[in-house]
Amino acid sequence: MSKLPFLRVTFVVSLLLLAFSMAIAQAAAIDQVDSAQQRRAAEQAARDKFQPEQPAPELFPMESNDVGPQSVLSAQPRKTLFEAVADVQYFHTDNMFLTEDNKQGAAVLLSTAQFALAPSNWEMGPCRFSPRVGYRHEWYDYGLGGARLDNSSLHQNEFDFNAQTAFADMQCSRGNWICGVGFDFTRLMTTTGFDEFYKEYVPRWGVQRLFPVCERAVFSLGYEGDYRFSEANTFSNRDFNDRTDHAAYALCTMELCKYALLQPYYRFKYTRFTAETDRQDYLHSVGVALYCFITPQLSVRAFAGYDWKNSDGRNAGADYEKLDAGGGLNLTLRF
Repeated sequence: MSKLPFLRVTFVVSLLLLAFSMAIAQAAAIDQVDSAQQRRAAEQAARDKFQPEQPAPELFPMESNDVGPQSVLSAQPRKTLFEAVADVQYFHTDNMFLTEDNKQGAAVLLSTAQFALAPSNWEMGPCRFSPRVGYRHEWYDYGLGGARLDNSSLHQNEFDFNAQTAFADMQCSRGNWICGVGFDFTRLMTTTGFDEFYKEYVPRWGVQRLFPVCERAVFSLGYEGDYRFSEANTFSNRDFNDRTDHAAYALCTMELCKYALLQPYYRFKYTRFTAETDRQDYLHSVGVALYCFITPQLSVRAFAGYDWKNSDGRNAGADYEKLDAGGGLNLTLRF
């Protein structure tokens, strides 16, 4: 009979350790998805800057007043209705679980497939509108080749997961101002059994101001906000990740040559958790990316980024630092 209390304590401790491990894995997965979203937004800014068809220079002063702007072998862009994206990104992170101590490095393969109803921009008065409705699926694969965790019998690929996102958004631009609203529904699932362990509903909004520096460079300042209604697969308090994010960023997109762009950036994000706790996070991100456009549809990139987060919370995923570096290949088709 004396063994019964010991067994009970062991069982309770095991449950607590399991819950703690699940919280760490969930926090890391959520932040990895957010990082991927930030890289997509930065690449879109670079893609918008890349314009392979430019008006030809005037042959004599005031020529355009007589016959209008001229183009060299350039036709008016055709209207499109759909957008399909295939993207592969391979990088190394020195902190796959986003922990303050005992960092675990890993190679990560992120594969993305996306399809959206995305009509060509349409104008109404002085404004241009860009609507999108679509679906995105992402595969996160860790430690290719069967790498083990440090001091553990577990393999890194046991933490692989999938992300499913249904999204809708609308952008409105006028001059150098761009504003937008949107809504995302995201589910995170294990790769082996497709078991859902987290989902969130996210209304979001943002505004951006472009500052052309010269013909080859554009400086951008922006703000993004959202509120995340979450549901996690935990023993209790399933909405512990409910939160609101507010981010300010600055990036500069510079044309190095006809086919290459360089983009340094800085981003600050403030997060306040709203479910039963008053935790606040402060995330700083700095980095640089190089984009090479082989064709208007096909591009390759190399990037490096450093993140550090400070938090007044004491739970898993509070404070961390991480360095990511790698490259990617993107194919975007509009038809």
